[in-house]
Amino acid sequence: MRYRRCGGACGGWRSCGRVAFLALVWAGVLLASGPDAFSIQEQQIEMTIKDYSFLRTKTAAMRRGLPTVIILRNEDQVRHGFTSSLFQGLMVRGEGDGLISYGKGLEGFYLDPGKTLVIRFTTDRPGSHPFRCDLHPDMKGELYLLEVPVV
Repeated sequence: MRYRRCGGACGGWRSCGRVAFLALVWAGVLLASGPDAFSIQEQQIEMTIKDYSFLRTKTAAMRRGLPTVIILRNEDQVRHGFTSSLFQGLMVRGEGDGLISYGKGLEGFYLDPGKTLVIRFTTDRPGSHPFRCDLHPDMKGELYLLEVPVV
């Protein structure tokens, strides 16, 4: 599925390519085998940048408060950016080619052609979190963290 060139006028995420990911945040559900196992789990989202588009390659249901890893591979021949409001106020760590950036208030990252970026963070904020390439305005998508009530 490709995610770009959406003007947002569709009114629904299924009627266009606007949605990048659907991730579920399960409130209060412990799916690990014990109290310590829950804190060591890591949830991963993988994307590839190709032909000036963000392409989903692997997603997983996300649970509140667990470490999240976004793995982003740039298969284009140009540099791209990756920025999101999701990172605001969070401790974020970006790793790639021997460089590590971390801290609060990181606005985003740049990714050179043929390189891979790993972004690590933990969040408890459900909602819609757009992301985009700040170098190419037509490249964008959204990450949805939905809170699903336990029945």
